[in-house]
Amino acid sequence: MFPKRYCYSAKLAITLIIIAAAHPTSSNAFKQASYVKRKVASNAVDHASTSITSFYSPQYVAKTTESFKLADLFWLQANVMAYCDNDQSAVQKLAFHRPTASLLLGYNGTSSNSSDQGLPFPTNRVQYVGVVVASGATAQDLLDCIKTTSASFFTSSTTNCNYSWTLDCDTFEPLAGRQFTTSMIMCAVSRHLSGEPVLGRDDIDDETISYLLVETSSKLYLIQKLPIDNQMHDTYQENLNRFRQEWARRPFQYSGAVNIEIAITVVDMLQRLVSKNGEEPKDNRRIRLLDPTCGSGSFLAAAAQLWNSNNHQNESLDIVGIDSNFKCSDGASKNFCKLFGLERISEEEDSRGKRWTVSGVDPQSELPIRTAIYCGDSAELLSSKSLYGEFDCVVSNLPWNRNTFEYEQETSNCKSTEIITRIAEVVKPGKPVIVVSGSNDPALSFNAKRTFKELGFDIVGEVTIPPAGFSLPESGKKKNTVASDRQTNRNSNCVVTIVIAPR
Repeated sequence: MFPKRYCYSAKLAITLIIIAAAHPTSSNAFKQASYVKRKVASNAVDHASTSITSFYSPQYVAKTTESFKLADLFWLQANVMAYCDNDQSAVQKLAFHRPTASLLLGYNGTSSNSSDQGLPFPTNRVQYVGVVVASGATAQDLLDCIKTTSASFFTSSTTNCNYSWTLDCDTFEPLAGRQFTTSMIMCAVSRHLSGEPVLGRDDIDDETISYLLVETSSKLYLIQKLPIDNQMHDTYQENLNRFRQEWARRPFQYSGAVNIEIAITVVDMLQRLVSKNGEEPKDNRRIRLLDPTCGSGSFLAAAAQLWNSNNHQNESLDIVGIDSNFKCSDGASKNFCKLFGLERISEEEDSRGKRWTVSGVDPQSELPIRTAIYCGDSAELLSSKSLYGEFDCVVSNLPWNRNTFEYEQETSNCKSTEIITRIAEVVKPGKPVIVVSGSNDPALSFNAKRTFKELGFDIVGEVTIPPAGFSLPESGKKKNTVASDRQTNRNSNCVVTIVIAPR
C-alpha cells in the first residue's frame, strides 16, 4: 500500500554488499533478508527499548526532524513501519539532540532488502538516513573500524576508488571522555578515506558520496547518507501543508483538541496497521473508522485527508464520530464542510440522539467522503449497538485534559475505562486501536495500556508526549515566581497507546 521511499544506485548497492562482507553480522542479515520471511509477534514494537541505547550497533541510522515534544512519537511511527513490514527488529533510540529535540534512530533489520517499502523511517519525519560504514566507542576504535572496512572495500575489483566524497559532522552529545576536537577527528577520518574530497559545492554531483561523522555520548559513527526519492514525498507534503493551513482556519476551535501534528502521525500509523492486520488490501474496499470522543474533529479530518491522499487501493472511508458535548459535535460537522468544501449536510434526531451527516467527494482525490457525527454518550451508543456494525479501526483522544467536557467525571469515576470496554465490543478482530490519554500518573485509577491488556488486546507500542524526562533548556530570562494554582497544577503530558484487537 505504501510506495518505496528510497532509491538505491548501483554504486550504493555494491557498497552495501561489500560492507556486509566485512561485517559477518551484517552479511547474515542480508541473507535473511533475501531468503527468509519471518513471522512477527504482535508485540514486536512493545519490546523495543524506550530509553537511549548505548550498546546497540545499528546497520542504518536516521535523524528525526526538529520535533519539540514529539520525538518519541516519530520513533514509535518508525517502529510501526518496521512492524507492518513483518520485521521483528525494532528501531532503537541512540541519542537525543537537546537543542533541536531530535532523535538519532538506529535500525538493524531487513525491511529495505526484503520488501518494496524502503527503510522504516518516514521521509517527512527525518532529516537524513544513512548506512553505517564504521563505528567505535572511542576515536581509535572508529579509525580501526574504518581501516578494516576500507581494506575490504577498496581492494575489490568491482569498485572504482576514484570517486569523490564530502565529509560533514553532526554532534548529538560529546563522546564520554572526549580528548579531541571536531576538526582533529574529521582530519583523522579523512586520511583513511579513498577517493578525492570535494572542496567546493559546485563540484558535487549525483555520483558524489556524502559521508557524515555522527557523535553521541557513547559512540562515534561514520555513515554514508542514502539518497531519498522526494518526488512523491514532495507532493504528499504539499497536500499536508495545505491541510494544516486549512485546519488552522477551521470555523470551530476547541481548546481541548489534540495537536494536529499528533493527529496526522497517529492516523498515518493507523492507516498502515489497517492494511497490515486482517484481510489483504482490495480495491474499492470500505473502511469504517470510529472516533468515540471526536471533539472538534481533529482525528476525523486527518483521517479523511491522509486516506484520500495516500490511498492506493481506492478505499472508501466511512467515518463515525461521537461527542457528548453538543458544541463539539456540531462544530466538528461544520469543520468538515469547510475543510473539504462539502455542501450537503443533514441534521437529524432519533433514538440515538442528534446526528449530523456530511457526505460528498473530495475535490483533490475525487474519492467519496461520508461522515456521521453523533451528539451523545459514546459508551451508551456503543453498548446499544446503535451504530450498525463493526469498525476496521478506532482512534480516540480520551477525556484527560482539564479543558475536556468530561474531565470532572474522569477524575472521580473513570469514564475512559468504560469507553475502552465498549470499543472492544465494536472493533473487528485483529484491527488496530490508537488512543491518546492522560499521563500514567499513579494517582489516577485509569491506565490505558493496563486496561487494554485486561481486555485481551495485544500491545503494539506506547510513548509519552513529551518524552519522559523532557524539559526545555533554561533561558536567561528572569523566571516568574508567581503562578496561579491552575498553571501550577496543569498537566499537558499525554500518552499514545497502540493496540491490536484480539483475534
